[in-house]
Amino acid sequence: MNKYVVNSEKRKKLGEYIKKIREQKKLGMNQLSIKISVTNSLISKLENGLTQKISPFLLKEIAKGLRVDYKELYKIVGYLEEDDCLPEGNLDLECNFKKIPLYDSISAGVGLEDLENEDIDFITVPDIKQFSGDVVAIKVSGDSMEYTIENRSIVFIRKDVEVPNKKVGAFIHNNKALLKRYICLDEHCFLRSDNRDYPDIEIKKNDEFVVVGRFIGQLNEEE
Repeated sequence: MNKYVVNSEKRKKLGEYIKKIREQKKLGMNQLSIKISVTNSLISKLENGLTQKISPFLLKEIAKGLRVDYKELYKIVGYLEEDDCLPEGNLDLECNFKKIPLYDSISAGVGLEDLENEDIDFITVPDIKQFSGDVVAIKVSGDSMEYTIENRSIVFIRKDVEVPNKKVGAFIHNNKALLKRYICLDEHCFLRSDNRDYPDIEIKKNDEFVVVGRFIGQLNEEE
């Protein structure tokens, strides 16, 4: 999964920028860490260009702690083009954001739970191409997809799109909601856990099987 993977050149440029601003503002790593609840080790990895996957949410937190425009960080890593969301005149216009539903379980996220009387939470995400379409966020509980998808992370699913062979998606199989890797070999298809302690689930001809959507990214606890 290459979502939010940043190449080494951009990581180096981002790290140098973060370190320069932090030092200009006379902030130690520990001070910045306390301000934004991001660990010292993660800040150090960012400054040294060692963090390969960098989410937009993490960048916004870093920008908040440094009191700089998060759009500058987005541009460095390529999440925004140079002319996207720029201020017009003397107005500091924000980039567009949108709210998407945040569900407590995969069953709720794919529609298997009755949510009519439940309060649905929402999470705010940048309105950029990574989150285009009908996207929902789901809290993960369990280790069946580790280490691709961490337990207690939040995953993003783009609904009503096909899941290609060997890619991860959300599925309904015999009235169970599952987050798995879709595998087809010859005429046999399976739902596979990346944690190989879990057995494959074969999709049989008479099974109820619905492709809900494709996994497009995740937000880990440390992010």
